[in-house]
Amino acid sequence: MSIMNIPYIPSGVLGRYSFMDDASVVLDSFPAAHLHPTSWCTAAQHVSARFALAYDRENIYIKYYVNEPVVKAFYLSPNDPVYNDSCVELFIAFDDDINYYNLEFNCAGTCLGQYGSDRDNREFLPAAMLHEIKHVTTLRSVSGRGVAWEMTVAIPLRVFAFHPQLALSGTSARINAYKCGDGLDEPHYLCWNQVKSDVPDFHRYDSFNGVMFTLSEEFSVD
Repeated sequence: MSIMNIPYIPSGVLGRYSFMDDASVVLDSFPAAHLHPTSWCTAAQHVSARFALAYDRENIYIKYYVNEPVVKAFYLSPNDPVYNDSCVELFIAFDDDINYYNLEFNCAGTCLGQYGSDRDNREFLPAAMLHEIKHVTTLRSVSGRGVAWEMTVAIPLRVFAFHPQLALSGTSARINAYKCGDGLDEPHYLCWNQVKSDVPDFHRYDSFNGVMFTLSEEFSVD
């Protein structure tokens, strides 16, 4: 899979009082990448998902576009097991770091956040820090297709606490993006870059794909 370029949102594009609504609209103008069923997934025929990424000096933005038969948002506290709900996820490793962050959100915006080198070696991010992540979600029923929902998330760079000097312009990272619902009546697992595993396991660094944060001066919005 080729490297994805993540566009820069210049200062002043997002309004102070309509910040997340503006971010949602801006991300609609960027190409959205499709998620596909994993090799072990057998119940995703009625589930579809896409995502778009962008960034500015203070945040990484990601917008998910999801269709699924039912929507569940049971968990409401940071670091709850939101992967059992209607869940979307971003895993990201900066530069050549073998450690990575996993940020997992149910459709209510509840976030589970961790950092570490693999599935078993992880540290939870502080709940107070996860509370700084902003989101906006819209849901609507679709005749014969269940529920369509969109969620835009703004992740402050300070959430990536193990990279205190993080500056993105012109730098690279490795990511994968996911859609899951482990605790649904029909669990499903979708991914951007295919995961090489015979069992459910999103914590596979070898499945991450390269992305590049475009130089800030190279991108503008009319």
